[in-house]
Amino acid sequence: MLDVQRDARGIVTCWIDNPGRRNALNDTMLATLAAVMEGAGEQGARAVFVRGHHATFCSGRDLGELDADEGEDGAALARRIAPAQRLARAVRHCAVPTVAVIEGKAVGLGVALATWCDMALATEDASFSIPEARAGIAPSFTAVSLTLAIGRRAALSLCLTGRAVGAAEAQALGLVQQVCAAQDLDAAVDTLAAAFIKGSPQALGQTKALLELAAGQQFDAAIARASQTAVVSMQAAEATEGMAAFRAKRPPTWALAGQDARA
Repeated sequence: MLDVQRDARGIVTCWIDNPGRRNALNDTMLATLAAVMEGAGEQGARAVFVRGHHATFCSGRDLGELDADEGEDGAALARRIAPAQRLARAVRHCAVPTVAVIEGKAVGLGVALATWCDMALATEDASFSIPEARAGIAPSFTAVSLTLAIGRRAALSLCLTGRAVGAAEAQALGLVQQVCAAQDLDAAVDTLAAAFIKGSPQALGQTKALLELAAGQQFDAAIARASQTAVVSMQAAEATEGMAAFRAKRPPTWALAGQDARA
């Protein structure tokens, strides 16, 4: 199952909970997590954290649901794979900040999930591996996602060998942005959550959208896009509130600014 929790600040935590399969993601869990990501902005969430119960993050896709029947055609197999594709898009395009919080093992699609999130936080004893080729399956989603996140040769090193890497190497590769001791994990999560809450929801969303559109563009085109975003951002009610709060030396009230913008 996927245990979805939301606190009073609007911080959503999606707990992967499938102990019998080492937190593998089945179709129901994939769909639930995708729905949370797709609706996060409209439902007023401030950030979404993805974590795993039972001291492990995620062992990938539940392979029992991918075991093809003899004679099954490509269209049927594509339907089996579709839930993972939906989740990839939902996480990547989520309107609010997303964070993968990795304890224990992240395997296969679990590694891909970490790359789809905006950032990854891991404990010092976490490990990452992509062993699908050993089961005769190309790690397609993970290979593409890793390449976009850490580059082709680093991704190939992990996907072709299936070797496990620790949190320190994952951070050096750019797969993980922050590493902490296990006992400090909850405090590190709360620090990130507090940082997101200080920012304007609209400005954070605009930043994510801008960087997604600017990726791969030539410099002049990317700067032109940045200029357009700046104009829209500075005209928003949240910018007015943010500047007023700065001048008054008080915390901004984003909720009220958001209500004005939707009126």
